[in-house]
Amino acid sequence: MLPASLFRDRSGMALVLTLLAISFLVAVTVQLSTSVNGQMQAAANQSTAVRLDAMLLSGLNLARAALLADQKENEDTADSQFDRWGTLDSALLSELFSGSLDITVTDLSGRLQANALVWTEKEKAAWKKKQKGKNKKKDPAKLQRILWKRFLLRGNLGIEGLDEDQATTMLDSLVDWLDADDEKEENGAEKEYYSSLDPPYIPTNGPMPIIEDLLLVKGWEQKILYSELKKKDNSPSHLIAYLTNGEQPGMVNINTAPALVLQALHEEMTEELAADMVSYREDENNKELLNQVTWYRNVPGFPGSISFDQTLITTASNLFKITVTAADKGLQRTGEGIIQRKENQEQALLYWKIQ
Repeated sequence: MLPASLFRDRSGMALVLTLLAISFLVAVTVQLSTSVNGQMQAAANQSTAVRLDAMLLSGLNLARAALLADQKENEDTADSQFDRWGTLDSALLSELFSGSLDITVTDLSGRLQANALVWTEKEKAAWKKKQKGKNKKKDPAKLQRILWKRFLLRGNLGIEGLDEDQATTMLDSLVDWLDADDEKEENGAEKEYYSSLDPPYIPTNGPMPIIEDLLLVKGWEQKILYSELKKKDNSPSHLIAYLTNGEQPGMVNINTAPALVLQALHEEMTEELAADMVSYREDENNKELLNQVTWYRNVPGFPGSISFDQTLITTASNLFKITVTAADKGLQRTGEGIIQRKENQEQALLYWKIQ
């Protein structure tokens, strides 16, 4: 007969094994439950992400519809913040969706347009054909360079290291980047310079498709393009936000241009005068007056000695940035696009990216 202690030992061992088995099963169950819950949450997040992307596209199309409706209604008048694209009601739009939707349309025709710094002889001839009197003798590329240099040096930007020499290098290099030849401007850079970099690359020698490509151009350093600017209003905080790719003729819409751009339109412009212009155009009582490109002369106290070059300013716009932000159930997605509005009432989506 086996001793009783052996049975007691076996009973204890069985109990231990049973407890271990139960613990293992509990651990497996918890792990399985956690995995299933994670998969369910991931599926829910994926579903929400898909819905947010659909909301972004809806917001983009709503903004495009507003731009088209405005163009049809105001074919021969000015573009300003009072137009349909500038008065989209995000709160009302959010009621159409589960979650929130915010749409902002920014008029890029109030920015400086990089591609307007270089003109082919054919483009210059077409431009001069549209001009009257003495304007025919002007060189549109030189006018743009003067405008850009005045902006960089007299816009009170407060960027460290941005002096006349640096501005000259930046503009010479940008012209070399945009023009079709390999002839280097005095302080510029062509293929030889970029090929020597690590990693090497080559200039486009053509129009710039997106303004962020400035980071590739000699002199246009990130610390300059994204430096915090010294400004007194709620206009953009970084230099790159005042620039765009655009296309000829590079005219600035004074109805929507930021104050720093307005300051660059004449050598006698000051921060105070630019601020007065912004206040005047934001007054709804002056809405109808914004149709005239000379409305700035009606600003109280505006000096009669200041007359903007008519070949550099306009009250019409054809380039817009659309920013759409959709949020729901703790998730958020943002999409940015650039729309070019053409005279025949067609639109071209030049850029669309979901962040």
